[in-house]
Amino acid sequence: MRLFAELGVDEPPPSASMWAHEVAPRTLLVDGPGGVEGYTSTDALGELGYVGQLVVAPSARRRGLGRWLMERVAERFREQGCRSWALNVKRDNVAALGLYTSLGMRRARQGINLKVTRAQVAALPPVPGGLVVVPLEAGDWAPLTGAFGMMPGKLARYATLASHRLLRLAREDGVEEAPLGMMDVRSGGAVLFPFFAASLPHARALLEGAFSLLGTSRESMGVVVTDDAPLERILRDAGAGVSLETFELRGALPEP
Repeated sequence: MRLFAELGVDEPPPSASMWAHEVAPRTLLVDGPGGVEGYTSTDALGELGYVGQLVVAPSARRRGLGRWLMERVAERFREQGCRSWALNVKRDNVAALGLYTSLGMRRARQGINLKVTRAQVAALPPVPGGLVVVPLEAGDWAPLTGAFGMMPGKLARYATLASHRLLRLAREDGVEEAPLGMMDVRSGGAVLFPFFAASLPHARALLEGAFSLLGTSRESMGVVVTDDAPLERILRDAGAGVSLETFELRGALPEP
């Protein structure tokens, strides 16, 4: 709980139940003289290793602990059959960017966390008729991953977690030439991530669908907009606030 706050994200810390069932099995803790000095939560997604969180306590920084921890993560990924790795990092975290790039990671995408209200969603173009928001099925994972450039294996992994609700945009008549969009409504609806839409009207359809699911009492929610300058511009011009700006880094796992 103490170190989770260092992430500076919109999501609340995991509950005791979520920690026990979803986070603890994939988390490594660094124990030091003063107690836990850092941790990392990782996922092996086939050949890709994903570093979901990596935190070093403020009192333990600038001693090489972050690099040491990343080296242990790389060892673990190699043992699990991974050939590459990826993570998200704040754009202004110069020290972390220096560490990750020194380990061979390079910028692949960028995202921005926006706090969006119902009124701001109305600034987007009208929703086309005949669209519905439906749960993802296993057959949707590969097409959506390919269409929106997501990390391979990530949707399959999220589908196993109770704290994630994966939804996609579909046509009522079932006729679709390409994926229209998808979103992951995280536990409590604090943030939509991943969030992708084929167009601005499709983005509005997803956002309206999310607000409908969260209920009339919810006036705002977090949305992570990834590599979508038009959507970001309209929402920011409408008054959406920025809480976080990130880069997605990817690279080959370093040799032992």
